Amino acid sequence: MGIGTVIIKPTKFCNADCTYCAAPPEVNGAPKWSIDDFKGYFDKLHPYLDPKAVLLWHGGEPMLMGPKFYWEAWDYVQSIKPGIRFSMQSNILGYDSKRWRDLIGGPFQGSISTSFDPDEQFREYKGSTALYSKIFWSRLDAVLKDGFRPKVIGTYTEETSELAMVMYEKSLSYGDLCFDLRMNYRYPAGRDEGMGEMLSPETYGRVLLKIYERWISETPDFVVTPLDEMMKLTIGLEAMRCPWTGSCGGKFLGIEPNGDAYNCSEFADLGDDEYRFGNINEHSVPQMLATQAAKAARRRRMDLPDDCRTCDHFAECGGGCMRDSVLYGKGLGGKFHYCHSWKMVFGRIKESIRSGEADGAIRKYGLDPDATRRRMGIVEAA
Repeated sequence: MGIGTVIIKPTKFCNADCTYCAAPPEVNGAPKWSIDDFKGYFDKLHPYLDPKAVLLWHGGEPMLMGPKFYWEAWDYVQSIKPGIRFSMQSNILGYDSKRWRDLIGGPFQGSISTSFDPDEQFREYKGSTALYSKIFWSRLDAVLKDGFRPKVIGTYTEETSELAMVMYEKSLSYGDLCFDLRMNYRYPAGRDEGMGEMLSPETYGRVLLKIYERWISETPDFVVTPLDEMMKLTIGLEAMRCPWTGSCGGKFLGIEPNGDAYNCSEFADLGDDEYRFGNINEHSVPQMLATQAAKAARRRRMDLPDDCRTCDHFAECGGGCMRDSVLYGKGLGGKFHYCHSWKMVFGRIKESIRSGEADGAIRKYGLDPDATRRRMGIVEAA
């Protein structure tokens, strides 16, 4: 199996300004790629990619590259490796149906995610948080009306964690045009470097559980990550999603605008050469994957603490994200900082499957709850 996901940042330029940006242009920044730059990089990459690998366009703001760039990139990729898929993480402020609808619906197959923080304090457009919010919701409405369902990612702190439920309610209020959600913890990288823990594992776990109770009871037509991925892992539907793979080393690759390569964009955000695999302008993929940094990333599963290996949830968790282990001073083989949160959620998911409370959610995934319990080897609900 080759590399399954490449997180590509063709630019670090952005049309907005977020005070906590994890990937600011001052770290590994460079002018925007030309289409010839991309073709040269893809020529180096494609022999080592899984036949159905995902190229995840990131930034900066990837829409600043313009639709023409992606059409040309898609045509080139399909001429060489037609199973490759495209995805995009964008602030969508630049979305315009006439320019982007056919591209997102065609090459991208609707695979686009975005982000918004309901505190409306840290994201600015032309110096205004209010203007950012106004444009974002207008663009999101356009994306939804064009038939796409982007995942809206929010990052939360101790002070803003309760606003996660506000986003749940917001999506619910959209009815048939509801959008998927992801509830992330804010972390000390990029412009927040040195800030330390901003959301405790206990608080994060409690917020996720509060949303989980509603999600399994109401079974809305949208998913809430990480809850949906954790549910799928528990019932045997998912195995290779970040950060639950347990073995992402060698299966992911992040390429920065200047060509620097890391295990993923999360490591790139640290701006630390200790975790850099090399530079695609100077090195081949085999050379980069043979570096000490790449070898160390692949060793994580072997270096995890003993209490990870013996944990009741290790089969689902896989040890969590190693970037976060590094970020909070525990090293590549250290315990995932939000281990306690994961234990809270996995424990409750398994309890709700056993009790029958999650039957509606299980059916949403096309599975029979009783058959699922039998396969998991747990007592069926009364």
